[in-house]
Amino acid sequence: PTPVGALNADGSVITARSPVGFRTTEYRMKRFGMVSTLAYDVGVNRLEIGGWFENNKFIQARRFYGMTDSAAPNRDVLKFQSNPYFTQWDGKYGTDTLQYHVEDTVRLMDERLVLNAGWKGVYVVNRAIMLPDTTSPLATGRITARDMFQPQVSVLFKLNPMAELFADYTENMRAFVSSATTGPFSTTQAGFNAIRGQLKPERSKTVEGGLRVRSGPFQASAVGYYVDFSNRLLAFANGAGIVGNPATLNNVGSVHTYGAEVSANWRVLPPLSLFASYSYNHSEYANDVVNAQGTVLVATDGMAVVDTPRHMVKGEIVFEQDGFTARVGADYMSKRYVTYLNDVTVGSRVLVDASIGYQFQGEGVLHGVGIEGSVTNLTDKKYISTIGSNGFIASGDNQTLLAGAPRQFFVSIKKGF
Repeated sequence: PTPVGALNADGSVITARSPVGFRTTEYRMKRFGMVSTLAYDVGVNRLEIGGWFENNKFIQARRFYGMTDSAAPNRDVLKFQSNPYFTQWDGKYGTDTLQYHVEDTVRLMDERLVLNAGWKGVYVVNRAIMLPDTTSPLATGRITARDMFQPQVSVLFKLNPMAELFADYTENMRAFVSSATTGPFSTTQAGFNAIRGQLKPERSKTVEGGLRVRSGPFQASAVGYYVDFSNRLLAFANGAGIVGNPATLNNVGSVHTYGAEVSANWRVLPPLSLFASYSYNHSEYANDVVNAQGTVLVATDGMAVVDTPRHMVKGEIVFEQDGFTARVGADYMSKRYVTYLNDVTVGSRVLVDASIGYQFQGEGVLHGVGIEGSVTNLTDKKYISTIGSNGFIASGDNQTLLAGAPRQFFVSIKKGF
């Protein structure tokens, strides 16, 4: 609530208590860095070594501003606010990233066969301090993530001028986040001290391979993949997000994913083309969530990953001729799970959108001028778009579903030079 004596945006005093306040999360970021690469060609080999350094300074604050208890709002929500009556926290977060890579590319058989192999190393330091104008409950300190050898191998083989096979293997690490609202610092000091020596950065091992074909007006690709994702980080909520209770971050096991993607584009006639794609994704948790004593908290082993549709299909028809363009497309997404125990789902949906436009041809004042009208969600489908807007829970309905946008119309005019 807004107390008596709080200031309005113009600096005037609010003389009556109000049951509500205006809460913001404010950001400021400064980054600088350097990227360098050295390459050397010798015979069929291209050797390369490179490095990347970046310093990221991130200021993040949570402030409250006075609101009057009146029908008309006393603050403009489209402007940055001024004169806060309370600062809950004001943190300064730093991220130093140092990365290097070494690789060799070999081209054989008149470049029909291309082999690439190498590795990269990453060392990231995350820091957090609180500025002196607050008595914040959030953590400060330092945490690092390091993996100095992450291999990558790939192969490309051209079967003929129209088709090629490809495959690759990659390992990656995701460093921690320096922030007050996510990552290891978004908890109490006691919570951070407890996890700092045990927390591991997320890692992935990915294998993929496929076929690409291009023949005249037709092109297509088919790809299969497998991902072993380990050290998954999960923030355990301690109450509703709006209350501001800090979460606790923990490693909760692995995720195994495999799937395939197939797409094709066919120009049936010079002005008419068709596009279609289908993707299949099978993602499951490979471990139960347990506490420090090994007791199972949530039996997620074998459950489908939340907010991950298993099937997605997209199709599009495009007509282009003499500056005139028209397209219509449809996008299908199968059901998604809302909870870790898969007892709440959001149903499948199909969205249709379309556009029609014209770009003036020839010379003159209208050269390069184009006008386009478009409509999204053409059928005015009522559906759920975002799920887990305040995170996910084990079971039940946590009211973290956001409605999708209704049918919308747009007209745009552009000028090219």
